[in-house]
Amino acid sequence: MKIENGKWVDQYGDPVTVFSYDKMREIGDNLVNLYGEDITYSRINLISTIKQLTPKQEDDLTYVLSHKDGISKLAGF
Repeated sequence: MKIENGKWVDQYGDPVTVFSYDKMREIGDNLVNLYGEDITYSRINLISTIKQLTPKQEDDLTYVLSHKDGISKLAGF
């Protein structure tokens, strides 16, 4: 789930349906738990992307985030 052109869509770009609503709701609940009411498009994208990761990818992301300046180095700063 993500937001494209101001609308929630699934991983195929299709609009939310009754079948995909639960996934959108789960992302929304996660966002509120993490950020309260301070929700942005970037944070929606972040949570949506994390939800799609495999366990190995989650481990890799955790490794990168746990190292000081890891993201800056990846971004070329």
